[in-house]
Amino acid sequence: MWKKVETYADKLNPAAKARYIEKTKLINGSDPYRISKTEWTDDPNDLPDVTYPDIVNYLVTTESSYTLDDLKDYKSLQSYNYFVSGWVTDVTHCEINDRKVVLAKVKHSMNFKGAPLLPWIIAECNGIIRAGHCNCIVGLGESCSHIGAMLFAIEAAVKIRNSSSVTDQPPYWLMPKGIHKIEFSRVQDINFESAETLKRKMDQNITISPFPLAKSSSKSSKSKHPKVPPPTDEEMAKFFQQLHESNSKSAILSLIPEYCRFYGPCHLNTSFPRLLHDLYNENCIDMTTNEIFDHCDQVMKSFEVTSEQAAAVEKETRVREKSKQWLIFRTGLIADSKLKAVCNDCIEEPSIHLLKSICYPKKGKYKSHLWDCYHLKEAYGLYSKTMNSQHKEFNISKCGLLINPSWPYLAAFPNHIVNCKCCGQGTLELKCLCCNQPDKLSNQSVGQTCFNTDNGKIMLKYDHTIYYQIQAQLNISRKEYGDIVIVTSEFTHVERNKRNDSFWPVVANKAANYFRYVVLPEVTAKYYTRLSSKLNAKDSTIDDELTAEETFD
Repeated sequence: MWKKVETYADKLNPAAKARYIEKTKLINGSDPYRISKTEWTDDPNDLPDVTYPDIVNYLVTTESSYTLDDLKDYKSLQSYNYFVSGWVTDVTHCEINDRKVVLAKVKHSMNFKGAPLLPWIIAECNGIIRAGHCNCIVGLGESCSHIGAMLFAIEAAVKIRNSSSVTDQPPYWLMPKGIHKIEFSRVQDINFESAETLKRKMDQNITISPFPLAKSSSKSSKSKHPKVPPPTDEEMAKFFQQLHESNSKSAILSLIPEYCRFYGPCHLNTSFPRLLHDLYNENCIDMTTNEIFDHCDQVMKSFEVTSEQAAAVEKETRVREKSKQWLIFRTGLIADSKLKAVCNDCIEEPSIHLLKSICYPKKGKYKSHLWDCYHLKEAYGLYSKTMNSQHKEFNISKCGLLINPSWPYLAAFPNHIVNCKCCGQGTLELKCLCCNQPDKLSNQSVGQTCFNTDNGKIMLKYDHTIYYQIQAQLNISRKEYGDIVIVTSEFTHVERNKRNDSFWPVVANKAANYFRYVVLPEVTAKYYTRLSSKLNAKDSTIDDELTAEETFD
């Protein structure tokens, strides 16, 4: 009868096939999927007398053939949701060896348009369920939701059969109609009653009232309510105004022209600078190389950030790990941690890895958060305690993304801003080389890492990435000094740096050229990523430095 599942049992693994054959022995070895169509009937009057206790006994207390424990499938007891929703159709049955075999079609829970599943049960005429099966993924467990839905359909049909109506005919029309297609409906036409409520009402119609209620509870409920005219434009305007004044941020207001501006993304606020990723223009893709660079020259001349906008960005991103705007604001800006890699890169053939890290920063947890590292936590506590004892009114505050109107293409992210009455304001950066670069410290001397030794005094190398980062933080923030705390496997180094006026102009000029000739063509026209296959591989030292600094960023 069921051509697609006639060979179902043959495809089972040996253990499952043996169990399947064992169940069919209850009906003289007949496979329900191979029984001739002429032997099935859909007459509900001949269904087995399945009641709710029979369903509970089967789904909960029947011994599993695999674990020898009770099935205890309480979840399948809730499968009447499938039944009352109309997902059970074509309930047919036949009788073999004085037992009833019932088979039905049940829709997939996650694939409504797919071929329906075919659960079956073997039951005594008095309703005791002997076995069950389903061709779904979990059907071998013998107690899936599809079997449960079919059992509730049988139970409802039996209740209707045993009841009487004014016509002395069983009111089978009370059974939920099979759903073959899900249609779109207006909200006012959807019945939002729960499956429990629908089943309870159906049971009441069948067993309590001699005159069954209307088929659709939603239709009957409509007649009880007076007809209300639709609201006028003035009434709706007043309602939206009151909703807006309640400060509840109702989603419906985001669709109303008068109020939608209050629901726009934070970075669209005029107090923030123009975002670099908004510079992308599809028309630039069709431009020649010279035209793209001419266009970028014009963008460079008009690109600016005011002091007020820079202050707004810093305040918005002060709590980095919680700020939704963090990646948005930093996109396209040359970060302090990538400054050395930018200065060492070749503008004619830029590193794609470096460029992507600037123009398309990855989402993820802020890696240099102080409390993520035990070493930094200890170093921070020691630094704070020492500075409090040696400086007047010393305090440490959080810091967001720093932008300077003089170099709007650069961004600095110091860990903290420090301040005291005797020294003024400065930046604080903490680095842990024990966690970030353990291999570089295991068998190497201090002089081979990021430090120089001069007359026994350890100092940060001027050509090291961290030195570039500190100088960027000092100049962008315009603070008096920059303290750096570096934790190594051998010692903790604390150093105070001042602005290097001979170093910074050269670095800032290289960064400006990189931004103009590399970053802007990429953000406006994706120029380099589109031509990346034609670029030569870069010197590995640049990528190595960048990879190392990504852990500091």
